[in-house]
Amino acid sequence: MWTLKTTCTYFFFFFSSIILTAQDLAFKKEITPSEIAFIQQTFEEISKSDQLYRNCLSKGTLDPTIIAQIDSVFDKEGIQAGLIYEQSLNLELPQTIKDSLWQLQHALDFQNHLKLRGIFETYGFIPETTVEENNFVQILLLMHPPKDWDIPTYLKDYSALLIEEVRANRMPPKTYATFYDNIKAKILREPQLYGTNQQFDPTTKTVLPPMITDIAASNAAREAIGLPKLKEGEYRLKGK
Repeated sequence: MWTLKTTCTYFFFFFSSIILTAQDLAFKKEITPSEIAFIQQTFEEISKSDQLYRNCLSKGTLDPTIIAQIDSVFDKEGIQAGLIYEQSLNLELPQTIKDSLWQLQHALDFQNHLKLRGIFETYGFIPETTVEENNFVQILLLMHPPKDWDIPTYLKDYSALLIEEVRANRMPPKTYATFYDNIKAKILREPQLYGTNQQFDPTTKTVLPPMITDIAASNAAREAIGLPKLKEGEYRLKGK
């Protein structure tokens, strides 16, 4: 579909023959318009394939009408209302279908991670001005590692890569902290370090502040990457 974004993109590439430098758009290297087009196309493809089967699995249905209705509640009424509504439907796919969909999604995840890692190593964390509404792809893909990867190793490896992007002012500190905390809390089931991810309690059906181990350690980590300290009421301490 031809959109204003499409028109602007074609206008830019048709009339522009300049080389954009690393300083212009905060890339690791000098970058040409054709490379920007490649990055934008890759992000567009990943944005679709990343949720191709995962959305059906999380919603428990293959019905696009029901999926759209659930998404509408999330968009219009917020996360808590969306989670409550989704749980109220009590939907679940047969195990054989779930297994097949996961197999397909895992294959796509692996391919997408290889693409994104290559982009990170070549250009760095991509500025939002380049990928616009597909900026979410970077953090979304980082939050679910490919199947069978060792998660502690994955977190250590990507943390080392991405913290340099934060220091180079290519990756927002909050984005990095969200990635790190998401892996710790939702995959490793451990307390968060930066305290960025609120957590849904299925028992009380409420969204709770992030759980951390030590407020001094968390605030020191936040300050080290340029985030403000957590205040009382913005976190929970493990075991209390």
